[in-house]
Amino acid sequence: MFGKEKHLRTFLTINFTSNPFNHENAWCIILLNLKYLRVLSFRNYPYLYALPDLIDELIHLRYLDLSGTYIKLLPDSLCNMYNLQTLKMICCEQLAKLPNDMHKLVNLLRHLDISGILKLQEMPREMRKLKRLQHLSCFVVGQHEAKGIKKELGTLSDLHGSLSIKKLENVNSSFEASEARIIDKKYLEELELEWSEDAADDVENSQNEMDILCKLQRHKISRMG
Repeated sequence: MFGKEKHLRTFLTINFTSNPFNHENAWCIILLNLKYLRVLSFRNYPYLYALPDLIDELIHLRYLDLSGTYIKLLPDSLCNMYNLQTLKMICCEQLAKLPNDMHKLVNLLRHLDISGILKLQEMPREMRKLKRLQHLSCFVVGQHEAKGIKKELGTLSDLHGSLSIKKLENVNSSFEASEARIIDKKYLEELELEWSEDAADDVENSQNEMDILCKLQRHKISRMG
């Protein structure tokens, strides 16, 4: 199938709904023949349910778009892709967890778009090490301090554009919110705060929510849930 094209830099799946090019064939062809890819997009590809463990053989890959696929789990080997700068997984509705070692992409990952991943319960550990991150669409606050807002967001000072912070019921105090240093993120244009629908709704929690909002008063805030 590929001859001169073995040195392709960009591969996009477009209008494959009636094509016998299924997901197994796709990865076999790419990994065996397209070692020089810089850009790979499976956006809205209906046959993609998993990534192969050998994904890290695409050592030159800088841009990976898995948005709108049915992928359920990302292999740990993804964290060995040291040239990866952009990872998009918009509306991957079956994805419930990100790889634990994403912090290994400390020098290169710039753009992480995980908006619309409804099953995601928390962020991976040590997200704070991704100090070159410029766009983070969403941060899901975990129940434990190691994956909370206090430790993980404070050092990400170069974030641009919009940021959505979800599961704010896991923030215990306004002090934790202030330690996230949102007010110092001068390139942020919009901040969205979200409490889960099943979060406790009483006077004490309402006051805690108001205290958190006060720590973020510099920004235009949208409260949902």
